Amino acid sequence: MHALSLLSIVSGALSILALPALFRRLDRDPQTEQWSILATVVTATAPLYWFTAARPLSDMPGLAAVAGIQAFTLSATSGGALALAAFLAGLGGGIRSQVVWLTVPLVAVMAARRPRAYRVEDALVALAALMVGVLVWFVPLVWLTGGPLDYWRALSFQGSADLTGVAMLWTTHTPRQLLLAFNATFVSPWATPVLAGVALALAVLGALHLVWSSRPSLGWLIAAFGPYLVFDLLFQESVTTRYALPIVIPVAYLAVRGAAAVLPRRVAAGVVLVFAAVSLAIAVPSIQAYAGSEAPAFRLLTDMRAANPTLGAPPVLAMHRREELDMRRPITWAGADMPSWSERLPATPKREWLEIVKYLNDGGRAPIWFAADPLRSDLALIDHQDPRAYRWPLRFPILIGGVRPSEMDWYVFDRPGWYLGEGWALTPETAGISDTGGYGRGRAPIQGWILRRSEPVTLMVGGRNFAGDGTSALLNIAIDGRTVGQRSVAPGFFLHMMSVALTGSGDYAALTIEARGEVAIEQFDAQPPGRVVFGYGEGWHETEYDSSTGRIWRWMSERGELRVRGTGQPMFLSLDGVTETFSKPSHVTIRVGDRIVAQQEAGDRFSIRAEIPADLIGLDDRSEQVITIETDQTYIPADLSARTADRRHLGLKVFNCRLGLRRPS
Repeated sequence: MHALSLLSIVSGALSILALPALFRRLDRDPQTEQWSILATVVTATAPLYWFTAARPLSDMPGLAAVAGIQAFTLSATSGGALALAAFLAGLGGGIRSQVVWLTVPLVAVMAARRPRAYRVEDALVALAALMVGVLVWFVPLVWLTGGPLDYWRALSFQGSADLTGVAMLWTTHTPRQLLLAFNATFVSPWATPVLAGVALALAVLGALHLVWSSRPSLGWLIAAFGPYLVFDLLFQESVTTRYALPIVIPVAYLAVRGAAAVLPRRVAAGVVLVFAAVSLAIAVPSIQAYAGSEAPAFRLLTDMRAANPTLGAPPVLAMHRREELDMRRPITWAGADMPSWSERLPATPKREWLEIVKYLNDGGRAPIWFAADPLRSDLALIDHQDPRAYRWPLRFPILIGGVRPSEMDWYVFDRPGWYLGEGWALTPETAGISDTGGYGRGRAPIQGWILRRSEPVTLMVGGRNFAGDGTSALLNIAIDGRTVGQRSVAPGFFLHMMSVALTGSGDYAALTIEARGEVAIEQFDAQPPGRVVFGYGEGWHETEYDSSTGRIWRWMSERGELRVRGTGQPMFLSLDGVTETFSKPSHVTIRVGDRIVAQQEAGDRFSIRAEIPADLIGLDDRSEQVITIETDQTYIPADLSARTADRRHLGLKVFNCRLGLRRPS
């Protein structure tokens, strides 16, 4: 890995030598040659360029090859030179496959521009040279892999791994995906929208200037980078920002030409140098932060190895599908230093939590260590403590977008208090899985399992009746086949709490909830005495989810209720979130009964903490109390935009709501 990092750094330096030659051949105008150096400076100081040059990847060697081959191709004036350029283009594909999109089209254009008498002959020779260049690396690669069949298997597996969970414009035809692709290609290389905005504005001016003054230069630029730009936008994963590295070259070139076109020479040069300095001010600290910390995957393995000897029995390892694919190399590199596991659970795509359910239902009782994708939310179906988070310490994480393995969480499931099967809708992800699996909204009974205890547990069940005709639904709750509660739920949201005895044989009691009607169970908890149980009551909307960030939230209207069963001890309530569209802060009031326990102004971002005395929340876990949160500002989305029919009243967008026992001071 260190050797590849060194190769990347050296390649970055070599590309700086090739770029001036490329820019001079694009211009073909002695009066503009002086700008080739400034275009090289802008390219080399771009945050993505600088950052990628320090990473152990093939992107920078590939880019150096592209710059050199493109410069040589543009200078080819004979059939022999064109054939050599084609050979180099084929050879460059062995460094990185994307090199083909950046070199072969340019070779084809040069072949088409050969004199008519030599055009066909030179094109055929160039094609033969291209194939020879490909065979130089392809034949040894197939041989080292073990033969054509083994190579095809390896290629298929790698392709499957790379495409698992990938969102691309070619398969996802949505305006959102188009914006994501545009952002990844044109904004992410500059780390910040402001810097990207300046670069793109100057690049547009540069393109317009070339249309009027130097159309051949613009044509060569399109031939050199246009095919890759189309390929990148349509077929490459948007979140992997390093794929945009080649596009930095034409944007930097056009930006410098734009500055030169609209500003006096010295002023334009000064603007370009200031732009480069700002780019470095972003790139250098990012490199330092990246180099100063191990990757999340290796920190996770280190912590697992340190925790391993403290256990009586080796744990079971489980992962989300993405982590299972991405952790193959880190686990291989760790070798003998790997933690010891008794077994590894399968990572069934979109059903990973069910492997834990099967393990526990089959009698497995060893601790389960789960390496989780922070963007996933299926583990909400298993009772757990807060996970340990492993993140990149970068101010501009977009520079490392799409890195694999990336950020992850470490969950430890050691005899969880409860776990749930299919059909539950505790998060938008699990609701979608339930609907596609045919379990959602009352179509089949749903099951869960609760750890048996000598004392009754507090059971909390909430959700929605989606009936549009006003029909109430009957909800039946059973433990080990014995009905412990029946509720009639009207259309809309509902929330119920009850105390349930879990006597019987076996470690876990079987819970079954059956609904006669279109009902989704969106809230659940089961805790013994001494634990706080709460649910979202009147005034709260459904859970929402951003798949690109993994962030989950609930909107609250003017007034939201939290229904609580406490322990007779003092508690705290913390709320973290944002408000939207308001020109002034919102006034938030928190009450328990008639008593105000906190008041605070909530700006566009807020963090509120309220201390709740023991006498306000109930003497034991059978006493239910209501905490009321009020805000003085709301808005209706449909009143602000004709593109939505959403008539909900939205006041506070809450990302984190925690209610717990206060620690003794």
